[in-house]
Amino acid sequence: MENGQEKSNVETMTNGPTNDEVKNEMPVSTKESAAKQTSEEPSSELLEKIKKQVERDKFLIEQTKLDKGWIPMTIMLKFKMLASMSQDVNIILKALESSELIEISEDKKKIRRSVKHPLPLYDEEYRKAQEARTVYAKGFPLHDTTIEKLTTFLNDYESFESIIMRKYLDKEKKYQFKGSIFIQFKTIEDAKAFMDRKSVKYGDTELIRKWSADYSVEKAKEKEDRKQRRSEMKAKKHEAKERCNNDEEDSDKITPLPKGCVIHFFNVPDECSRENIKERLGQLGANVAFVDFKIGDKEGWVRMQEENAAKTVMDKMIENKITISGKDVTCRVLESDEEEKYLTKVKKQMANTRQKYTKGKKGKKGRIAREQRKRRGSDSEAVPAKKGTIE
Repeated sequence: MENGQEKSNVETMTNGPTNDEVKNEMPVSTKESAAKQTSEEPSSELLEKIKKQVERDKFLIEQTKLDKGWIPMTIMLKFKMLASMSQDVNIILKALESSELIEISEDKKKIRRSVKHPLPLYDEEYRKAQEARTVYAKGFPLHDTTIEKLTTFLNDYESFESIIMRKYLDKEKKYQFKGSIFIQFKTIEDAKAFMDRKSVKYGDTELIRKWSADYSVEKAKEKEDRKQRRSEMKAKKHEAKERCNNDEEDSDKITPLPKGCVIHFFNVPDECSRENIKERLGQLGANVAFVDFKIGDKEGWVRMQEENAAKTVMDKMIENKITISGKDVTCRVLESDEEEKYLTKVKKQMANTRQKYTKGKKGKKGRIAREQRKRRGSDSEAVPAKKGTIE
């Protein structure tokens, strides 16, 4: 997590109006539109920028289900990015005259996505296609970085469709830029060309560049590692409770462990966690006592709570295998000397943990007892009586 609590936030190149602004918007009159018209002819560069901005606007795409896709120009002027280019309706409409994706209403008060160019189906396949041409870039200034500055900077590189500034909510509930962005390029080839560049600098800072998919995997791994560490701490506490007997006189005694309760598993995928193993075996009716495994290991052991429970669970498997993260993990029951050796190791670990627990408990009780004796001694000290006059 970077610079505080992270909250999912997407800022596209539009920064569009809220739903309330859309609902309360009233049609603009021709007179109002004419009043905003400038006397200067817009440049071809400006018209091209306006056309591209409207064509790829996310909000515009989402409005296709409303009013047969038509959106009043008054609403379009609410978009910060578009308004920064021009607030003149006539200029915007002129820019869209050459667009194949956008059509203009007869009264020139509304625009919509052309019915001849319907939107693609936003399914999983489309999402993966978008991700394949998206790049993560980090190293931008945390302050005074705007979508306009980023757009100007990236215009010198391969053609792109959108920019997403990654932000988080600070303690004052204000969005702050994290210094990293996602860039969705027009084609996979454009994205590859950008990634193949030996150096991409923003000012004097060399940008860190990663494929969006790789970045997502890294973040998922970090999240899983944190979860794994919390799980291990919880498991250690659980193991300590299982191993330790609160009766200090019986601290060296270990409850006999059941036989036929250990399953050895191997060929474990890299992303597999202790929870994955426990959950998968739980689906087979396993009452798991402890999972002896750390993320990244290729093998591990599961100890059941009941006698001969391992074979019962194994009988429910197909060819002694369970599937985790799309990969088959092979399992087998520990038997005879192999089982005895493993349970002996477990008992030793439990005894060590219990000893540490008991020692700590004794130390705590000793401190408490010393403090209590000290307080009692202080209370028992005689206070000299004051001499008084006998009447």
